[in-house]
Amino acid sequence: MEDLFSQILDKDESILKIYKPHRSRAYLSAGVLLLFFTIWIVLAFVGVLLDPDVETYAWAIFVVLFILIVGITLLFLELWCRKTVYAVTDKRILIRTGYIGVDYKSLNYDMLGAMTVNVGWIDKLFNTNTGNIAFGSMSSPLTNQGGAKFAFTFIKSPYDVYREVKSIIDEHKAK
Repeated sequence: MEDLFSQILDKDESILKIYKPHRSRAYLSAGVLLLFFTIWIVLAFVGVLLDPDVETYAWAIFVVLFILIVGITLLFLELWCRKTVYAVTDKRILIRTGYIGVDYKSLNYDMLGAMTVNVGWIDKLFNTNTGNIAFGSMSSPLTNQGGAKFAFTFIKSPYDVYREVKSIIDEHKAK
């Protein structure tokens, strides 16, 4: 997997650790959102069926809309899972993402100001042992609202990964 980052690595830079998002956890998160969407569609569908003024073909619109939204959601989720890879080098944090193309994010250790671990309610409720690790800097600070620009999402054993990454960063900053 190291060759996935070869385009952006410096000549004297080496990858120390590589992480991938936990695919099952990503699908679980999408499944919870789709469940709420399904409930909404079913309630709307029942409302349409009970309304005598609505044409009978209206149910087909709901079914097609539902299938399209679920299909597109699962397609984009699969593309995201395939393309997303996180790396820790001897100089920086790298995040590789994308749906069709490939996008890279990089955060040098010198700019790194904070790290947080978040184990959300889905992680706890389903006992997935996954979570997110967010990295903050002066240009992209961590906020209470979340949405960090630099984050390892759906990481297995987030506290262990946090300690590993923090140890690498601390070693780098000590030099």
